[in-house]
Amino acid sequence: MKKALGVALFSTTLLLSACGEEKASKESDSKQEANEAVEDTKDVAVTKEKKENPKYDFSNDMGDFKIIGMYASSKNSDKDKITTLDFKGFKLKIIPSLVEIKLSDEAKLDERFAGQDTAKAILLTMEGENTLEDDVDYNGTLIVVTDTGEQINGDNGVFSSNEVVQTYYGKVKQAGIDVLPLEGDKMPKSFKLIVDPPDKLEDGTYLGEDTLGGEQRIEFDEYHKVEE
Repeated sequence: MKKALGVALFSTTLLLSACGEEKASKESDSKQEANEAVEDTKDVAVTKEKKENPKYDFSNDMGDFKIIGMYASSKNSDKDKITTLDFKGFKLKIIPSLVEIKLSDEAKLDERFAGQDTAKAILLTMEGENTLEDDVDYNGTLIVVTDTGEQINGDNGVFSSNEVVQTYYGKVKQAGIDVLPLEGDKMPKSFKLIVDPPDKLEDGTYLGEDTLGGEQRIEFDEYHKVEE
């Protein structure tokens, strides 16, 4: 279900277009259109079965998600408002948002949410694309540093639930999400994202450090509240 949520958010970038300098009514209309587009998406299994509370935008096994705001960077595409990091042919597309989560019973057992019924988090909706002939291993190592003084590590490594984290055997794509829980009710207005590069492989063997460039840093320093 996490994959479904990620693909749905990624493919409905109207959520971002709703966060310009338009009037609140236009923002609300755009958000409604985006949610309708999510429901109509045919290539993923969007979570209709637990859409019991219309207050929330999306649901998965972590709980019910409410989108509070969206972030933008200077590297946003003028066409679709997506930030793309290019590691010499391995491309990582990112849409960040601020969400509130009504936690599921399962999520409440997670040490990151200990004792909480609801939580706020930065949600990174992502798509990895390998445009190279070579195999590429993406470990998913990233760090978010917020303007409220938090440093949060992304979900990485072989046990990551973010499906972007994998080995790409040639020219393939994969969508996924990374949920970065915030402390208490903190609501960052900006954050810095630091992303480690993927590794190029040859016959399954790691070719050496920085074969696809070094780490990349990007400031998401524009915040737009999503109106109710």
